[in-house]
Amino acid sequence: MSQIDEKIELFLKNPLVEEESFWDSEALIWVDWRDFDDSIVEYFNEYLLEEDKIKFELVENNKPRGVDIFLIKDEVKKAIPYGEERTDRDTTLKAIQGFIAPKYQIRWYMDSLGGDTLAFCVLPTEKWLQLEKEYGEEKVTYYFAPLSQDSVMFELDMDEVFDLLEKRKRL
Repeated sequence: MSQIDEKIELFLKNPLVEEESFWDSEALIWVDWRDFDDSIVEYFNEYLLEEDKIKFELVENNKPRGVDIFLIKDEVKKAIPYGEERTDRDTTLKAIQGFIAPKYQIRWYMDSLGGDTLAFCVLPTEKWLQLEKEYGEEKVTYYFAPLSQDSVMFELDMDEVFDLLEKRKRL
């Protein structure tokens, strides 16, 4: 078991007691809304095994966003599907998730909801499934929401953030 696995498991055993130390732990990958998208790829690479690290290429373009990011696997280059105007953190995170799946899962640490810097954890998918089996899927997903193509994280408006925070209080 890695230190990150241990930190997440310790947190799940007693979230109220462990919340503060978990917040400052190396298990969390912090992404700020102003981070460059290529930096986000590098943040996640720090948590992946050497053979699973994401190769990528940054290519300038004449579009308003000014850049394309290509993820590279087995000699195949795939552009992160940004809109014409700008790159965005949500699209980058979902593209990384798609790239490292099914071996790994990125989960959004929901206690970071409401900030302009959000926290994420990445573990092998089998480890997340083991944690769900041990602590219950509801509890694990309450604290660590899986990313999907429909996930909205940085692009939430304030009403949506407050609605989510209110729903979480009632659970």
